[in-house]
Amino acid sequence: MAADKKRPLSIGEIAHELGVSTKTVRRYHAAGKLRTFEGDGKTSPIKMRAIDLTRYIKKGGG
Repeated sequence: MAADKKRPLSIGEIAHELGVSTKTVRRYHAAGKLRTFEGDGKTSPIKMRAIDLTRYIKKGGG
């Protein structure tokens, strides 16, 4: 998991931790399966807090 727990995770980091593609993360985001949010838009707008990703994985989502 990312070293800085306060920094939002990028779509690439989310995909890496889940073992899926960034396309799958985008689908999960669109379906509301992940607790993601829209970032600043300079890169990928999809971001996620590390704690939310950890919770998702612990619940069997990853």
